[in-house]
Amino acid sequence: MKKIAFFLILCSLFFSCETEIDDFKTKNLSNAIVVYGEMTNQNGPYSVRLNRTSSYSPYDVTEFQGQVIKNADVKIVDGLGRMTQLTEIRAGFYQTSPLFKGVANQKYQLKIKTSDGIEIESTPEELKLPTPLSEFSYKFINAEKVEDMRFDLKAAIKDSKETEDYYFIKRQDFVQFLTTCPEPPPPPAPTPVCYSKCWRAPLNTQPILVNDFLVNGKNIPLSLGSVNLQDFPDWVVQLDVFSVSKETYNYWKRQEDQRVIGGGLFDKIPAQIIGNLKCTNNASQEVLGIFLVGGVIKQRLTVDRFNAITPEILQKVQFYANFHNIRYKDAPLWDCKNAGFVDYNIGYTLPDLF
Repeated sequence: MKKIAFFLILCSLFFSCETEIDDFKTKNLSNAIVVYGEMTNQNGPYSVRLNRTSSYSPYDVTEFQGQVIKNADVKIVDGLGRMTQLTEIRAGFYQTSPLFKGVANQKYQLKIKTSDGIEIESTPEELKLPTPLSEFSYKFINAEKVEDMRFDLKAAIKDSKETEDYYFIKRQDFVQFLTTCPEPPPPPAPTPVCYSKCWRAPLNTQPILVNDFLVNGKNIPLSLGSVNLQDFPDWVVQLDVFSVSKETYNYWKRQEDQRVIGGGLFDKIPAQIIGNLKCTNNASQEVLGIFLVGGVIKQRLTVDRFNAITPEILQKVQFYANFHNIRYKDAPLWDCKNAGFVDYNIGYTLPDLF
């Protein structure tokens, strides 16, 4: 009997302590200001984005983007004290004149004053001379199946001697795609012009980070992977090679380390990553982001997938592309630019390199 009484008391403890929460709210304990800008040796304009982190709201998707900071005074100051004013061209987005251009071996600093008096500045950083690629090429790798046919990419940086060098590299691919023109109208109606060749630029936000540790003055290879042969239009690979400071390199390296955390027992604990910016008149104001100063050189490699293969291989590729509807034959259009179902469709031509 005592055992039964004890069991009933124990059950009552489990089921009588439930509390219904009907006023659940979330609160963002950080009111950080987020800054991002770039300055290079290329022609301007240069841009700076300003926003505040904001609290999560399931009813307002704009909260995920942060709250833009309007009406700020944003300047770039060089090592001689000369100031260049940025203009707010849209809410929270500030830009220099296109005539303003960075000069190699000069130092630059970003200075911001918000409308409510918060002052932010970046660490002065030298704009380093850009380093060109020493190699940028591709090689066709044949295989039995089309899925396994590819073009291996190869690139390398010729590092300079006697200096400690760090590189931040953006990669952007431009892939030409084809659409199928519909049947023309019967005569005497004229046949409209059909634009069936367009370009898409798949989104890529992961930089390549390399340094010259243990390879000072030698070629530094870049890991670029390969390009498939599932269709034969051109594939263009663009690399923007930034020569940056050690601090900028470490900032992006920490970002990448956070991104690849796998949740293991010995993985690093995620944390906010501080860049080269700080608030100078309020020590408690958190500032995130970075003002990147670096020399950059842009290079493109066109992988000619059509002329690099034999007629026999081309026949297999054409069959593969038709079978998998890679050329959108089930959605014929007069104008491929209007193919909204193609992700990151940028139209008929590639953007200028410079």
